[in-house]
Amino acid sequence: MVSKETFGYISHRVWQYLWRWAKRRHPNKNTKWIRKRYFKTIKGVKWTFACTIGDRRGKDKELVLYPIAKTLIVRHIKVKGDASPDDPSLKEYWESRQQKDGKTRFEKGSKLYKIASNQKWRCPLCGEPLFNGEETDIHHIVPVAEGGTDDMENLQHIHSSCHKQVHKTQVKSRLK
Repeated sequence: MVSKETFGYISHRVWQYLWRWAKRRHPNKNTKWIRKRYFKTIKGVKWTFACTIGDRRGKDKELVLYPIAKTLIVRHIKVKGDASPDDPSLKEYWESRQQKDGKTRFEKGSKLYKIASNQKWRCPLCGEPLFNGEETDIHHIVPVAEGGTDDMENLQHIHSSCHKQVHKTQVKSRLK
């Protein structure tokens, strides 16, 4: 079985489970009511499981179940010959590989993709490639507690270790 078929099968089964769950949860409601409550048409795709919640600012936000069947299948690219990340003459080769990996992490055109692209796929604090095997975090330049927003201009992708250093220095400066 190929990945795409497997993802399609899983997507179908998850939909079946969700539909059964919704019918079990509301035994006295008809199917039209259940569909209207839990399933929406999103980006032209009918019967998408979604719900509306309030975000931290009190605005309504829609949460949508990730459509696993739409996942792009990316083939693994083998490393050339005896290429080593420790070889300084192959620095550009490894950076281009890491950048390709990073470009597949976020949906092209999404907010997270645009943020990484604006940073030229590098951590703004240490200058290393963003996707070099380390975990990454999303950092608010102006903290939300101090009036910062979730706009692209106020967000950065940074390594988790760099993120810890930023907040450690911010705490120390507040204590002085």
